[in-house]
Amino acid sequence: MASPNSAPLKALILAMEYTPNVAGGVGTYVYELARGLARGGCKVTVVAYTPGEPAVLREPNLTVHLVPPSRGSLSQAAQLSLVRGIRLFNEDLVHHGRERIREEQPDLIHFHQWHTHRAARVLGREAGVPVLGTSHYISEPAERWWGQTPDPEILEEERSFYDGTTPVISVSESMSELIRETYGLSASLLHTIHCGMEAGPFLEPSHTPEQYARLRATVATPDDPVVLYTGRLHPQKGITAIFAAAERVLAKRPEVRFLLAGGTDSRESTQMVQGLTQRYAHLRHRIKLLGKLPRRQLGLLHRISDLALVPSLYEPFGYTAIEAMASGLPLVATRSGGPAEIVEHEKTGMLVPVLPGAPGGPREVDIEALANAQLHLLEDRQRARSMGLAGQQRVVELFGLPRMVAANRVVYQKLIDMPARQAEAPVARREVLS
Repeated sequence: MASPNSAPLKALILAMEYTPNVAGGVGTYVYELARGLARGGCKVTVVAYTPGEPAVLREPNLTVHLVPPSRGSLSQAAQLSLVRGIRLFNEDLVHHGRERIREEQPDLIHFHQWHTHRAARVLGREAGVPVLGTSHYISEPAERWWGQTPDPEILEEERSFYDGTTPVISVSESMSELIRETYGLSASLLHTIHCGMEAGPFLEPSHTPEQYARLRATVATPDDPVVLYTGRLHPQKGITAIFAAAERVLAKRPEVRFLLAGGTDSRESTQMVQGLTQRYAHLRHRIKLLGKLPRRQLGLLHRISDLALVPSLYEPFGYTAIEAMASGLPLVATRSGGPAEIVEHEKTGMLVPVLPGAPGGPREVDIEALANAQLHLLEDRQRARSMGLAGQQRVVELFGLPRMVAANRVVYQKLIDMPARQAEAPVARREVLS
C-alpha cells in the first residue's frame, strides 16, 4: 500500500490479452495483476489488444484501453506472418501508449511476453522510465517436447526479449531455469514470481447444493464419479494422455465420467481431437467435450466434479491447477514445470512422470501412472477430500492475489529507485518494430 504522504505508484501495462475479451493464461494474469495493483493503491493503465471494437473499461485506480489493430495494420495483415503482424501491431501500441504516457506519466512500463516487448522498450526509452517484462511461456525448448518445431521468427523475438537489456519476471522456477539455460539471461535480471489470483470466487460455493445437484444430473448420475479437465485442447496439454488413461480407468471403473472443457486453437489441434474421438469412439458415452467456457463457469464444473487433471507435457505455471485446488478438488498433474511447484505430491494431489522420448524428440506422459493416480483418488474418497481441503489452504497461502501483487511491487520499486545510469540497458540498441 502507498503511504498516506506519498504519491501512488503509476504503472502502464502492455499486453496482447486481457481476460474479459480474450481468455488465456496471460490474459488472466494481467487481469488479476492490474486489479490487484489498483486495489492496493497503485494507479494502473492497461493497453491491450482486442479483435473487436475499441473500448475503455474503468474501475477505481484502473483504466483499461482495449485496442484493435489500426486500419493500416489490418490492410497489411493478410500478407504478413503471425510475428510480423504482431510487430506491426506494436506500432499501434506505441501510438496509443504515447497518449497514455502524456495523460498518466507512469513510473514504469510492464509488458507481457515477447508480443509487446518492442513497443514497451520504445515507449520506455522515450519516456525515460524503467521497463520490465513478464515471461509466461518459452518456445525453445518446450515446444519440441510435444513434437512441435518452434517458429524461427518467434525464436528471434524470444532472443530479443531475453537479450539482457530488460529485467524479466518469470512465472515459475522451472521457467526461470529454462530461460537461464536457453538464453543465458543473468540471474540479476531474472525474478521468479508465481502466478496468483483472487481466490474468493473459487473458495466458496456460489449456488445451493440442490442447484449443483441439478447441474451434475445433466452430465452424470449421483453415483458416477466425475473427472474434469479444463484448458486448451492442444498436444502440450496432454490431451492424448487423457484419452489413453481414461480407457484404463474405465476398464476398472466403467461408471466414471470425463468432462473436457476447452477449445482447440489451430487446425492441427482440431485434427488431433477428431482423431482421438474416432480412435476412442467406444468411450464416447463416458468422455464429453464441452467446448470453451467462460472462466466463471469453470467454478461450477469444479463443484460438480470429484477430481481434476492437469496432464501437460510442460506447463509454465498453470492457472487451471490453482483454480481447481481453490475449489477443493484434488489434482492429478504431471511433474513437469509449474504444476510440480504447485502440487504437494500425496498431500494436495498426485504428481505423475513425464517420460523422456528419443534425444530431441517428443516426451510422453506416463499413461499407467496417470490412470493409477486417478483410480487411487476415486477409490479412496476420504483421502481425496482431505487432499482437496489441503489444496485450498495451499492456494490461499501461496497463490493468492496479494502475494503476487506484493512481489511485483517489490520489483517495480527496485527499478524505480535505481539510479538512472544503472537502470539503463547494459547493451544500448535501438528497438526495431517491424
